Amino acid sequence: MAHIFTPPALQPPLRLRDGEGVTEIASLDAALVFAETHPLPKGDHEGLIRRLQAAREAEDVIEAGNAFRWWAESNDLLVE
Repeated sequence: MAHIFTPPALQPPLRLRDGEGVTEIASLDAALVFAETHPLPKGDHEGLIRRLQAAREAEDVIEAGNAFRWWAESNDLLVE
């Protein structure tokens, strides 16, 4: 069984505003789906999507998780 590495930026899961509710994001797959369905203006949205799609190695996974957190913060989605 392959080990799935969750980046520190997603631990504990990020809680993001999603319309009227809150969505928890705990994996890069979930981050990718969220980002694809929420094309928001702040940050390099297309670059974020590419980074999330391409993350395979541990360093890339960490960078993608950090980029997603930064994007969520920039767009005022993060619920503390």
